[in-house]
Amino acid sequence: MKVNSLIAFALFMLLLLSCNSGNKNAANNTFNTVSFSDSAIKRLPNSQVCMVNNRFMNSEQIPVPVEGKTYYGCCQGCVKMLNENPTSRFAADPLSGEQVDKAMAFIVGKPGSKEDVLYFKSETNVREYFDKSLNHKP
Repeated sequence: MKVNSLIAFALFMLLLLSCNSGNKNAANNTFNTVSFSDSAIKRLPNSQVCMVNNRFMNSEQIPVPVEGKTYYGCCQGCVKMLNENPTSRFAADPLSGEQVDKAMAFIVGKPGSKEDVLYFKSETNVREYFDKSLNHKP
């Protein structure tokens, strides 16, 4: 059983490396980072986010319909992961810790990153998260 876990982990890591190395747009995107001083919060289009790598790709991704919802992946490995691994379709809301379905989430750029994203249950949670972050900034 331990060997199977190691093999699964190795395959997952290869998937991530192949996805990231194969997408030239991700490295050269023009996405503006969201900083804590921004007054406007920009919602990212779901269709431009690889929901396995949790990265803004700045281009249309492969749609993956699952149970009446549409998820997005950057390569066939991500498509397979979204179809076969239900946990890849969910994330924790950074404010509440609640499980959020990525297809239904309010997605924003992670502060300080040009590619990483955060998934929120609602725009209200996004605003509260950024308000709290601003108030606790040293």
